[in-house]
Amino acid sequence: MKPLSYSVVLFLGVILMKTLSVVLPVYNEEDTLKTVLKQIKKVNVLEIIVIANGCTDASVKIAKEEGCMVKVVEKRLSPHEARMEGAKAAKGDAVLFVDGDIILSASEIERFVQPLLFGHSDVVLNKWEKTKINAFNRSEMTWSAVLHHALGKPHRANAYLKAPYGVLLSVLKNYWEMPPLSLFVTLLTQYRVSSHITIETQGKGSFRPFDRPLRSRERIQSYQQLLQTYYTLASNRKRRVDMLAQPIPVVEYGWGKLSSFYGGKQLSVIVPVCNEEQTIKQVIAEARKLEPLEIIVVINGSTDQSEAYAKEQGVKTLVYDERLGHDCGRAAGALAAMGDILLFIDGDFVLSAQELYPFASAVASGVDVALNVCEDEEKLTHVVQGWKYVLNETIGRKDLLMSSMTAVPHAISRECLEKIKPESLAVPPFAQIKAIIEGFHVQAVHHVDVNKFNRFRYSEHLSLKSHSPTAELIIQDHIFAFLSYLQRD
Repeated sequence: MKPLSYSVVLFLGVILMKTLSVVLPVYNEEDTLKTVLKQIKKVNVLEIIVIANGCTDASVKIAKEEGCMVKVVEKRLSPHEARMEGAKAAKGDAVLFVDGDIILSASEIERFVQPLLFGHSDVVLNKWEKTKINAFNRSEMTWSAVLHHALGKPHRANAYLKAPYGVLLSVLKNYWEMPPLSLFVTLLTQYRVSSHITIETQGKGSFRPFDRPLRSRERIQSYQQLLQTYYTLASNRKRRVDMLAQPIPVVEYGWGKLSSFYGGKQLSVIVPVCNEEQTIKQVIAEARKLEPLEIIVVINGSTDQSEAYAKEQGVKTLVYDERLGHDCGRAAGALAAMGDILLFIDGDFVLSAQELYPFASAVASGVDVALNVCEDEEKLTHVVQGWKYVLNETIGRKDLLMSSMTAVPHAISRECLEKIKPESLAVPPFAQIKAIIEGFHVQAVHHVDVNKFNRFRYSEHLSLKSHSPTAELIIQDHIFAFLSYLQRD
């Protein structure tokens, strides 16, 4: 068979190419609109539909002069609502949504819509490269990452459907009234989606500080509502708390001292331990420099010499032959503690007394929960840190960023502990929201980079899936806390 000539292939391509309508909502964009439209007109588009969304400047006049179809909306709509209004009037096979205040070159537009127009995808989304996270985009990127994790999808695009993006009209017409996040989930999970190129929009466009807080609240509420539909309160928290209900094992009491460091208050240091014979002696030696009333080592299913070494050092020792579960050692230690201040550390890495003292000192000075400062923006790309931020923002404490009771070291006051109950410490983020709801003073007080110290455990940290078992457990703890907060009475 004779091969097709280039001209025939090109001709067939033109025949098969779908038609394109471009929709852009406009709100007082007279400074940029003409340039935006001139670039779009260089592309082979069927029509340009401008939604004049409460405009009071010359935007409508400019759009008409450039030959656009103009629909005037007197009462301002949300950007998504305005886009859907334009799409309802579209006649093309596909619809591309752009903004009136961000100038895209004709070549960018052509490359962006190619998969849509040549039948390779039903949806095209702007690929979200690892943009540097800052105070302006932190919340937006983090919630999007958490939702992608819920869907089991790689984080390649903004879940809140920010322009530019394109959809086949035959797909979109089934979902006119669907809110943006629900539409995104539907498109991502039910249709062919391409996110093949990145068009940089970060920091571009108009700056409207008065719109920002309202839109931010609406966006967060939308994410909260959607995530509730994807998760239930099912959790292994009950299993872990049930383990704590068993009788406290025989305790071997150690020695401590009354301290003058904390204004008359006394300190309990709690150290959960599982096979930490390499480090436990040094951990105890540094903790003892803090002048604690007691050091409580919780032997949590250890099979090495940890128990013998702890008793040899003369500390209060609780021995559980069967491992209680993640974070239950902290709760068990808290149940046995007698101090006014409870400091939680881990037994698998050594922190100096100088690094630990600020947490105990903060509680002595009036803080109820003293957290390890975690504000490294780059870590937000990991969904565990993302969930920490999302939970803090949900409870109105985004100032805490990723600081969490999940991480050690942290300290808590006796008054707070008795109110939130020691058992809540089995799920640290749940304990944290309880402390905040009850009005206790929760503050990130000092930074210790514990990631470089944590001992690698093959069974817990080596992942055969996208996240390790430990990471998945921490995520589930945060989901439990998140739902508990949203569904509280």
